[in-house]
Amino acid sequence: MTQALAKGEIFYRLSKGESMRGLNMVRADLSAMDLVRVDLTQANLRMANLIQANLSDARLTNAFLSGATLNEAQLVGANLVQASMIGAMLKAADLSRADLSGADLTGATLEGAQLSGAFLVGAFLTETDLTNADLSGAYVRMSQMGGSILVRATFESADLSQSDLSGAKLEAANLSNANLIGAKLCACSLIECDLRYADLTNANLNGANLTGAKLYGIKYTGVSLADAWADWVDLSGDGNGLVRGTMEEAFVGILTRPMGQMLVEGMVTDDVWVAILSHLCEFRLCHPEAADVQLKAINRGISSSALYLEADRETSLVAYFQELVDIVGRGSQPLAEKLSVINANLNGHNAVSAEALYQSAYAISDGDFANLTTTEDPLALSAHEETLQRTAFWNSEKAFVILTGNRHVYLEAASSDLLTLRPPHTSNSKLDLINGHFVMEETHR
Repeated sequence: MTQALAKGEIFYRLSKGESMRGLNMVRADLSAMDLVRVDLTQANLRMANLIQANLSDARLTNAFLSGATLNEAQLVGANLVQASMIGAMLKAADLSRADLSGADLTGATLEGAQLSGAFLVGAFLTETDLTNADLSGAYVRMSQMGGSILVRATFESADLSQSDLSGAKLEAANLSNANLIGAKLCACSLIECDLRYADLTNANLNGANLTGAKLYGIKYTGVSLADAWADWVDLSGDGNGLVRGTMEEAFVGILTRPMGQMLVEGMVTDDVWVAILSHLCEFRLCHPEAADVQLKAINRGISSSALYLEADRETSLVAYFQELVDIVGRGSQPLAEKLSVINANLNGHNAVSAEALYQSAYAISDGDFANLTTTEDPLALSAHEETLQRTAFWNSEKAFVILTGNRHVYLEAASSDLLTLRPPHTSNSKLDLINGHFVMEETHR
């Protein structure tokens, strides 16, 4: 390996117009140097000091810049195709219109960097820090950006199609009008991310957190949302957060697993959740045909609390609600009545009243206990009842809903006609799951 050039010799070569291609300049101090249009193809600039250097339109194809410091450097229009820039420091550097196709920027820091109109096709940006960077209109197709930090970064109208951003942090990033066709955004944090008018066709958002994301005008044909979630999403056209909704409203018609919800007035204490979850576990053990019912989430609010369930089939959720009706107290009668209608439709029979249900299918007499099989444990059920009857939960207002995979209502019941899990489009929301409010109709009067 040739010896690294001293700064004086580098100056001399530049003054004579000699070639700089392939030169060894490891750890060289080139800070604030004018290197405009200089050919540094395959040059070894590992750990070099290039702070505030002017490399506009320079040729750095296949150059080695790993560990180099280029903070505030000018790289406008530079050719960095397949350059090795692992761990390089490029804070506030200007790479506008630069070509970094195939470049390796793994672990590099580009905080506040300017990359508008840059080419990063097939670039490696794994665990790269692009906080506050501007990549407006950049071409980032097929790039590897897993685990990268993109907080408050701007990708407006950028092309990120087929890129892998799995696990990336995109909080408050701007991806409006971005092309995300076929992109992987698995387990991404998209909190308050601006995705208005973005194209998410065939994108993979499995496990992503979309809380507060701005989703107005998105395209989402074929998008995958398994285990993706959001406390709320912003559906306002100007992204001001005044129109809040659910993921289901943002991604209408996307097939997911059916969901069951139970909304409870007021705060639900730990002993209640323990009893309900224990009841769910016992149900899964005793009813293997409906063991696909799973806990999705618990929302513990002050004014209201909610239980969210998932299953492969709506009928499995119906089966569980048929067991749940025995231990919920207030709200059990309207729920039992709606379950009767569902079962009648499934079995081709006439629906029976809630009163009849309580006197037959849902009532267990002393004689019935003796005839139960070992898989039907009445003591466990009565223990849950006994626990819950001693809590405020028993007399709290409740609402229930089962939603199909495309989020159509399969079953809906409430302990009061003033409650609904689906606020009408022409009036104010009666139930605000987003802010944890449980609002009675009288409140609006």
